[in-house]
Amino acid sequence: MKQQERPRKAVFYWMIENFENKMLAMEPKAATTMINSLAKSKNVSLKLFNEGGQIENIDKPRIVQGLHSYYGADNSYSSKPFLFVDGIAIVPVNGALIHRLGYVGSYYSGYDAIVNMFDAANNDADVKGILLLVNSPGGTVAGCFDACDHMYEAKGAKPVWSLYDDMACSGAMCIGSIADRRFTTQTAISGSIGVVQIHASYENMLDEVGMKVTLIYAGENKVDGNPYKNLPQEVYDEFKGQCDALRVQFAEKVSRNIGIPLEDVLATEAKTYTGQEAVDAGLADEVVNSNNIIQIFKQSLSELGSDNNRSVTMSDLQPSVTSESAITEPDAQVTQTDDSQSHEVERESEQQRCESIITSPEASGKSKLANHLAFKTNMSAQDAIATLQASASETDVNASVNPLDSAMAATEQPNIAAMGEDQEVSEAQQIVGAYKQVVGE
Repeated sequence: MKQQERPRKAVFYWMIENFENKMLAMEPKAATTMINSLAKSKNVSLKLFNEGGQIENIDKPRIVQGLHSYYGADNSYSSKPFLFVDGIAIVPVNGALIHRLGYVGSYYSGYDAIVNMFDAANNDADVKGILLLVNSPGGTVAGCFDACDHMYEAKGAKPVWSLYDDMACSGAMCIGSIADRRFTTQTAISGSIGVVQIHASYENMLDEVGMKVTLIYAGENKVDGNPYKNLPQEVYDEFKGQCDALRVQFAEKVSRNIGIPLEDVLATEAKTYTGQEAVDAGLADEVVNSNNIIQIFKQSLSELGSDNNRSVTMSDLQPSVTSESAITEPDAQVTQTDDSQSHEVERESEQQRCESIITSPEASGKSKLANHLAFKTNMSAQDAIATLQASASETDVNASVNPLDSAMAATEQPNIAAMGEDQEVSEAQQIVGAYKQVVGE
């Protein structure tokens, strides 16, 4: 137990040194709670100020469950440097966010660790999508904007979602806003797009114990904001100007990430929003149940296709066509309808042509020729009937053959033509001759 307490105490005292007199991109209530805890542990008076004066602590700090239990991602660290569930990399953004902490925990996380996990997921072929799971009141300005810019610019083909579960304020809002889609639970608190600075003054306490601290320094502004003197007005004004400038810089990043006007972000005046209020303010896209987020994400990935590349758009999946040949879906339907109607007309016309040839009076006694002209040629009904009219009937052709010719036809003969004599005209030749006579050839 003692061995486990030592690292925690070391981090705790490290936090004391790094949060005193530093700019914080942190939700005010959470910042006040943390400062009061630090003050109690150090047995000193620490106070939190912003442009409106001291901020009262009226809320309890939030605590999250162990990271390993998120959505069944147990033991994922044995193979990957991030939580991994069904093709989705889960990057936790938890607790107080601190510059160069080096790891992510339930109560505090390092911007550098979050960035490293994000980069690893972005470069992992097994990962189809990245979920930023945000439950943080924010943290130091130091490291926040660089982490935000890096993640925004490093986004590749993989979809990136963020879930405010159950707090995404200030610095955490800055990180969560880089996602392609942003979701919030119905009770999540988000927003607080602003900057605060903590100044701790021990002057009165030192006077009470009879201790006097003398600072020896060179440079008029060298010890501005030191904890041994109450904050002079001119130093307060200078610090306030720095807060204002950082707030605008913060708002610019949120405006860029989400795609809403800068004026609308600044108009929030660092207000926090719960659930649907965040959607109405433009800071989130949709309210969801946190227990369903993995299933919703998986369904979205399946709709994108097996590759899940965000860079592949629906237009990329369509065949490439030129402007002259491009046909919209309604046009294609009309074209198909027109083609169908045209084929139907042609079919009816062909049936009428064949019927006219076969049933014509000229086809009487010439059914063989009539069928040939109707079904084996493209001759018009008028020309076919004229051909039938000019040709001899099948009865006449059969009558012109004498018994000897019939006997000879039934016997296989050598293929020798009589010298000087014309060969007998075949039926096919008769048809061709009749056709040429009609058309004038």
